[in-house]
Amino acid sequence: MDLTPKGKIRCPKCATIMEKMPVTSTLEVEHCGRCGALWFDPYELESTLRADGGSLGINAIDYGTAQNYDLQVHGDGSRQCPRDASPLVKVPDPRQPHVIIDVCRTCGGVLLDAGELKDLSEFTLSERLKAFLRR
Repeated sequence: MDLTPKGKIRCPKCATIMEKMPVTSTLEVEHCGRCGALWFDPYELESTLRADGGSLGINAIDYGTAQNYDLQVHGDGSRQCPRDASPLVKVPDPRQPHVIIDVCRTCGGVLLDAGELKDLSEFTLSERLKAFLRR
């Protein structure tokens, strides 16, 4: 029996009900107040990075660090998509391979742990050079 309120989703990391957080006037993402994870539906991550966090700024959306809270709901470390219950797959970000993101191959949603959005938004000069040399 699922006790999740209608219109809400549970955090794939710690099972807490996630709350909507405004990024821009037309974009909201789900945020876990317990572990700091962020859920992005398809194309929301790219829109958030382009908006640089909108009027709030990335630091207001992604606060804390991944080391602050490392609870896994599933003992084997697996995570499920909060939209369709498909398994989330760990994939390195193509531009910054040191950031491992959780992706739903069914719906295209993305889960970021606390601190990962900040890391993705800070595409440093050395990372740009490494990306250029990989071409």
